[in-house]
Amino acid sequence: MERLRTKEAAEAALRELPSVLGASVREDIRGHPREVHVLIRAGPDVRRLARDVRDLLEERLGIPIDQRVISIAQLSESYEAAPVKEMVFEPPAVPDAPAAAPAPARPAKPAAEEEQTAEPRLIYSGLESVTRAARCTIRVQLEYDGREFQGEAAEMDAGQGRVRAAAAAALRAATAACLDSIRLELEQASVVKAHDRDYVLVSALAISPLLGRRPVPLVGAQPLETGDLELTAALAALKAGNRVLGLGLRAPRPQPARRRDVRA
Repeated sequence: MERLRTKEAAEAALRELPSVLGASVREDIRGHPREVHVLIRAGPDVRRLARDVRDLLEERLGIPIDQRVISIAQLSESYEAAPVKEMVFEPPAVPDAPAAAPAPARPAKPAAEEEQTAEPRLIYSGLESVTRAARCTIRVQLEYDGREFQGEAAEMDAGQGRVRAAAAAALRAATAACLDSIRLELEQASVVKAHDRDYVLVSALAISPLLGRRPVPLVGAQPLETGDLELTAALAALKAGNRVLGLGLRAPRPQPARRRDVRA
């Protein structure tokens, strides 16, 4: 079977869309798109744009496109201050209700209570990379509640392999920190260029009874500012998980068994 290359044609077509700042496409063995990463400016509706992307690619390439292979990350309105915000495919927002009268001021909460109600956060503590026999193995360490959690992933040391390995390792470390109450699975990871800057885009799935029966799609992006591709990919993956990690970290955690003295 003749291999039809569509990567260059697909990326060129996507960049024609006014809201698209950058695009990256990965091909399957037949040369058809199997991953489509798009970075867009603030404003457009993500769900509608995903359909537009699918329709455009099907028209230009003449082949069917599964919309599930399309991941979209959207720049915040002030990308200089907050370069990228996480975007997921959500239902349209309900129209704003009429403004209500301001509520009376509440007394400040004690510091201890503020700490209890604050959103739990993971702390990035390190990354280790080993390359052997053309394969790279990456380990990511995270901290939470005084404990350290590690995730590991391996990929071929070629193309976007290091990006995918670092993103997968970060998601596995985050899953471990949630004690498997939420499982985060990597779907796609890629580097795209926008505004003369490189970004790492990561799309993932969150799977948990806490989130319902269906996997929740997540997308995160991180600007490649330090030149450290693996670190940037890990941070992009954690950004993707931000929407659900708080729920997983707040889930009941098993208490250590109490020691019992047995006397004869």
